[in-house]
Amino acid sequence: MDLTTLLGTTFDCACGRRHQIPTEKLIYGRDAFTALPQIVTDITDGQKCLLVADQRTWEKAGEKAAGELEASGLQVFCFIVPDKDGEEPTADEQTKDYLMQNAPLADLYIAVGSGVINDLVKWVAYLQRKPYVSVPTAASMNGYASANVAATVDGLKVLFHAEACRAVVANPEIINNAPQELTASGLGDVLAKSVSSADWKLNQLLFGDYYCQFAVDLLKDLEPIYLENPKQIRKKDPVALQALFEALFYSSIAMTMTGTSSPASGGEHLISHTLDMLAIRDNKKHDLHGRQVGVGSILSAAIYEKVMQLEKPVFYKVPQQVNQAFWGSLFPIVEKEYQQKLVRIKQAVDYLQQPANWQLFKKTIQPGLVPPIQLKKCLLEAGAAHRFEDIRYDGIALPRKKFVDIVTHANQMRQRFTILDLAAILGIIPDQLDALVDEWVS
Repeated sequence: MDLTTLLGTTFDCACGRRHQIPTEKLIYGRDAFTALPQIVTDITDGQKCLLVADQRTWEKAGEKAAGELEASGLQVFCFIVPDKDGEEPTADEQTKDYLMQNAPLADLYIAVGSGVINDLVKWVAYLQRKPYVSVPTAASMNGYASANVAATVDGLKVLFHAEACRAVVANPEIINNAPQELTASGLGDVLAKSVSSADWKLNQLLFGDYYCQFAVDLLKDLEPIYLENPKQIRKKDPVALQALFEALFYSSIAMTMTGTSSPASGGEHLISHTLDMLAIRDNKKHDLHGRQVGVGSILSAAIYEKVMQLEKPVFYKVPQQVNQAFWGSLFPIVEKEYQQKLVRIKQAVDYLQQPANWQLFKKTIQPGLVPPIQLKKCLLEAGAAHRFEDIRYDGIALPRKKFVDIVTHANQMRQRFTILDLAAILGIIPDQLDALVDEWVS
């Protein structure tokens, strides 16, 4: 299927919903930036646009993109988001407010950068009720065409709905020349689909939640190119990197068309979000999102594999309150999320303790799972993070105890039911977690 034919369309799906894809164009080519003036003109009739970058992405792509726009006669303002405490900008309320108060008003916004810049511009454009265009500088994450904003609000890592970009314009030379760890981070992010899709299907089975098989299958033709040839990612092979970039792009399309992050985000993302939240709470520096997600995906796949081996499950009582000693100042906001989840945990136990339902669960979820050995091999050969000690926390290797504690408590920080909750009610977490960590991510 030619996936580009979906862009900018509205269509009825077998899932029962009518999908709308607001992103109209994906331009990936050496001369991609020359298309920017026409894209801006088509959207805004050539009115004022604001290009937003940070210090690094301005040098890599912002200056060139601005030059193309100015050469066409468009009115262009450029705004460089400053570093924060000597570090790269973050997508949080303070930085968003800074942009709202200091950046010039515009009829269209252009985000030049990767995750943080894209989220910030998406956020501001949504609040200003203006369209925006994304100019990626790395194949590092799957949010470029997503309507979701991933941000830190009141210390909690949250995801909220905004508006997707109208176009994505990427130059492969810039993508290929991005730091290797950014590209490897993108691979970790896209590999999460193998477990997040299982989590999504699990929620349909247990609670009757909405699920779309079409969205899950969007990447079917792209996956083998990077999943089976990870060494090509490491070698920066143009074909493999384009496949990775397009997989990340269409992963974000899947989230936008379904109105949920479920096609690409499950328990593995909660591990990463918890890491981020603790780092922000303690004024520490966390690692790249996709590096954390990749390790979380291996472990989540290993937990699924362990669950599938159970013929007669035994159900354990889970904590009725979050661990205040672990969450510290985050306790009130996390406790609120967890209390709402407890209802679903009870529903899951009531359903799965019926032998016929347990067998149906295994039969339903098993076919879509990717073995943890395949995920680990892929990340290893691509030069990506595949062990907990590969994750940097405040500039050093993440301690084993901290990683185990994070996995143990990560399910508490969001209402969504995931493999981490299933592992908790089956006693796999915490009873077998040490062994799984030793076997798969050490």
